[in-house]
Amino acid sequence: MPGRPRLCLLPGLDGTGRLYAPLSAELADVAEVDVLSYDGTRFQDYPSLADTLAQSVRRQGDVVLVAESFAGPLGVLLAHRHPDRIRALVMAASFVRSPLPFTRIGAAILQRVPAVAPPLFALERVLAGSGLPPTLHAEFDAIVRSIPLQVLRQRALAALRVDVREHLASLDMPVLYLQARHDRLIRPSAGREVLRLARQARHAVIDAPHFLFQMAPRAAAAGIRTFLGEIGARAPS
Repeated sequence: MPGRPRLCLLPGLDGTGRLYAPLSAELADVAEVDVLSYDGTRFQDYPSLADTLAQSVRRQGDVVLVAESFAGPLGVLLAHRHPDRIRALVMAASFVRSPLPFTRIGAAILQRVPAVAPPLFALERVLAGSGLPPTLHAEFDAIVRSIPLQVLRQRALAALRVDVREHLASLDMPVLYLQARHDRLIRPSAGREVLRLARQARHAVIDAPHFLFQMAPRAAAAGIRTFLGEIGARAPS
């Protein structure tokens, strides 16, 4: 009897994966879910992160990567480097090159301005719309306060400078793009670009803000379940 699909979740800018509890709970009955994380004490660019996470990917097989926001380009790089281990890729509210206009100017400005943390309520408003549920709000607050601001800024700069369009176009695997209907951070054009470049692209729109896994975990999980059924993903026996 075939096993269950194995999902590897790649977190967004925070790098902790601690905000994935709602999604993991929704998928627990249909998949083996592994939540990966990044070193929160130092900055690693996308290629370095792909090197660091390679061992986690290589020791498994037939994995479906689920990459949220900042992690989209990382998921593309991992899939490009390990096509024999990765079965498919899910990108949620993400991009393959800078999601913001005037990339070079924006990166130059961010590089020069002092590292000042935005008000937590403003950041949450942009990411979660009306606000996170109480338990996730406390977790979000703890995460933001625990990660050095310089690390977060360097990750943001990496996102502004990344371009993995050619890597995505070369992938011969199914790709699902989950678009957040009320996203205030990632433009719809970012999703359209993924769909244009991916050879086997699928698309689903979730009625949620940028934090779609946190604010609409059931709908997001339903989209992933459908995708798994379409590609016939199975865990290794």
